[in-house]
Amino acid sequence: MTLSGKIVSQRSFVDLPTFRFFPYSCRYCVYWESTEDSDEKVEPAKAEEIKRNWLDEVSRNFGNCAFIAYKDNVSVGYAQYGPPQFFPRIEQYSSGPPSKDSAFLACLYVPKREMRRKGIGKYLLELVLSNLEKKGCVAVETFARRGSENNPAGPLEFYLHNGFKIIKEKDDFPLVRRSI
Repeated sequence: MTLSGKIVSQRSFVDLPTFRFFPYSCRYCVYWESTEDSDEKVEPAKAEEIKRNWLDEVSRNFGNCAFIAYKDNVSVGYAQYGPPQFFPRIEQYSSGPPSKDSAFLACLYVPKREMRRKGIGKYLLELVLSNLEKKGCVAVETFARRGSENNPAGPLEFYLHNGFKIIKEKDDFPLVRRSI
């Protein structure tokens, strides 16, 4: 399988992976970018505007903050990251907040089950780590899900297998960290 990656820009925004209907799409998911109780409460056009504005702001202040993975020119995965202060929901997690010296990996997601366990997540993680290393970041942290692969952050086992260590664990979303 040949994978390729692309930095998310206004031009590639339309390529963000979709699955099912709103809000089940990386294009309309504003969970980390918004303080709304649920993505379902945000209309699709408004969610897309929030996501685009968030990407613009983080890109201006931090640089690249998202990648899309492609297989045969079809988007199959998405990763989104940046400084913790750009993710207002971080404070709601009992295992948090992330360390101030780390970048936060909000999303590393392969939406279609049949595409998982084929190296796409690892490929995206390597793109993120490489980009963060170029920026001089010392570590990356995320809330990984214990016992389920069905969430945008990804399963705990994936992170442990890829060099992350649990640093705080108070619920089903332990905070994990990897030095860069």
